[in-house]
Amino acid sequence: MKTSNLSLDQAPPEDIPFRFMVAAPVFGILTGIYLLAYGDRLFITAWSIKTVALVHMVTLGWLAMVMMGAFYQMVPVLVGGHVPGIGLTRLNFYFLTVGISSLIIGLNFWLPVFLLIAVILLGIGITNFVTQLSIALFRMKANRPVVFALRLSIFFLAITATLAILMIGSMYGWWRLGVDRSILKYLHITYGLIGWVGFLLMGVAFHVIPMFYLTEAFPDRRSKQIIILELVGITGLSFGFIFQVPPLWLSLLSFPILLGFVVFIGQIFILLQRRQRKNVDTSLRFWRMGLLCLPLSLICLPISLYRIDEIFTYLFAMLYLIGFASAVTNGMLYKIIPFLIWLHRFSSLVGKVETPTMKEILPDLPAHRQFYLFSGALLLLLISSVYPIDPLIRGIGGMWIVSNTILLYQLRKSLKIQPPEVPPTVSNDDFAAMFANMPPPPPPPKKKD
Repeated sequence: MKTSNLSLDQAPPEDIPFRFMVAAPVFGILTGIYLLAYGDRLFITAWSIKTVALVHMVTLGWLAMVMMGAFYQMVPVLVGGHVPGIGLTRLNFYFLTVGISSLIIGLNFWLPVFLLIAVILLGIGITNFVTQLSIALFRMKANRPVVFALRLSIFFLAITATLAILMIGSMYGWWRLGVDRSILKYLHITYGLIGWVGFLLMGVAFHVIPMFYLTEAFPDRRSKQIIILELVGITGLSFGFIFQVPPLWLSLLSFPILLGFVVFIGQIFILLQRRQRKNVDTSLRFWRMGLLCLPLSLICLPISLYRIDEIFTYLFAMLYLIGFASAVTNGMLYKIIPFLIWLHRFSSLVGKVETPTMKEILPDLPAHRQFYLFSGALLLLLISSVYPIDPLIRGIGGMWIVSNTILLYQLRKSLKIQPPEVPPTVSNDDFAAMFANMPPPPPPPKKKD
């Protein structure tokens, strides 16, 4: 594993990224319980309030928690930015977790008081996060593509959260909007999925694919091309939604996004094909799944514009949110968590005591089993998008619970690993003092005549 160009001395306290990342499988288990409880009622329409709650369990409960934990770790270590008020991040974690929980409860049971709590807590938490990371990223003069991607990701998160608050307030009559709420809805989805999630995962890939999988560096020129294509596509779609252009124009305006992701996928496959070590672990399997599902999801999106039914809307959501974003972040947990444990607890002990490898910190066999459960649940979710059979959907919920329980158990088990005690060493001065304080040796016995 390459650790060059890392600012290891700027790493935040280990519990900060850990608490965000470990929260993700907890929300994953809750997602499974939700599927188990409601079954095919979640597939009546993609815009039902319970389905919206389910989507936000994934986007906020899983994706946002993993991605925020990654941000707090990546920005200081990978790009050398100083995150201000890092100690307040622990408090911010509670704002976000309680806020996400309140949002899900408020949406599911239609309780405005919980939605108000969610708006306040998530507003505080996301504002703090955006402020911290914006200061860290925009103070830097770095012109690396990874920095540009992370800046754009933070920017789109801020807009996504603002649009969400505006829509919730409009829904419950807290304020009036001067624009059609459906426009805000589509902008919210575009900025959240393509802007916030897309740019972050691309920025992560630009750096961690070469570092963790021992590939060549991601070409800067190719990275910049991808970022420009995505930005052009998002801007075009924004104008398309605002001016409510026909579906054909929306399809054409979204083409740069599809092209940018295709270039991104192709470049990663080239790098992985040329990697130094050809072994395949679970993390790499998750990446391959994600890179396969991403283009399929983007093909489903324009098709959904021409259909009255919502089959392709569901397929897009399953392929993009679960098949791509959740799979990639799940796979990265199997790399990031053991790397951080080794970095914080064992890196200073190299050469002094025997230290474990990353595979020993987080073994691959349980991860392999979790991968197959994840894959099976995804496949059945895709089938359920076309044929929403109630027992099948409830069975998927059970699989999702088991999959996330395995992940949570493995992460918690690895976090309990502690470094061994280093045997005390004796300095030269201590060695000399020890002999200086020793009594003189007895005189040799006299020889008898």
